[in-house]
Amino acid sequence: MKVIGFVRVSTGHQRLSISNQIAEIKDYCKNNDDLQLIDILQEEAVSGDAVVRTGFDKMLELVESKKIDGVICLNLSRIGRKAAQTLDLINKCMDNNVFIFDMKDGTDTRTAGGRMAVKMRAVIYEEELLSIRENIRQVIRYKKKNGLKYNGRIAYGLYEKNGILYEDDFEMKIVRNMKNLKSRGHTFYGIAKKLNQNKIDTKERGSKGWTQQQVKNTLNYHYGDGVKHQAMAM
Repeated sequence: MKVIGFVRVSTGHQRLSISNQIAEIKDYCKNNDDLQLIDILQEEAVSGDAVVRTGFDKMLELVESKKIDGVICLNLSRIGRKAAQTLDLINKCMDNNVFIFDMKDGTDTRTAGGRMAVKMRAVIYEEELLSIRENIRQVIRYKKKNGLKYNGRIAYGLYEKNGILYEDDFEMKIVRNMKNLKSRGHTFYGIAKKLNQNKIDTKERGSKGWTQQQVKNTLNYHYGDGVKHQAMAM
């Protein structure tokens, strides 16, 4: 039987994980004489619910063209965390007589129990993803509200000292000026243009200057999401 492996990691920092997934799939197929591993599709730094997924799309193409007999994955969550997407794959595999094998728990869609298990798990994985995201949002809201640094980038108008965010007097004057211009009907693009004409540096001090997206992000951070930051004044 011709099979493919499928491996995925959600961040670029998990290269070791993707190597381990590949090695385990190769070992499994090597120890099963009836399996001919013809390819291993990889998705690196791709979320399981991403809209654009070249590896997943290639897998669907192989399934629908009936060029393979099975898909081997270390865990079904590697295939995806979006229930509708995963269920669509499972149904197309069934329509084209292609099985999915989950190495972690031995679930095999060639059995009725296996098919039911992977369908239920697809829904569970999506719920887990939603729960993880809500937990992250709660942490960000808490840190933002209490003036704590919560990611690698610091918003324009603030600076960080020992993990605490403080207002930068000069930058906050620029932020208030942005808000004033916006309230008077200026577009984000127009505000960015004015900042660049007045040689106002961005936080990164990049040579390209302000963009409309940077202006929008800055105003959204300070005024647009209903959570007023509480950076300490020096």
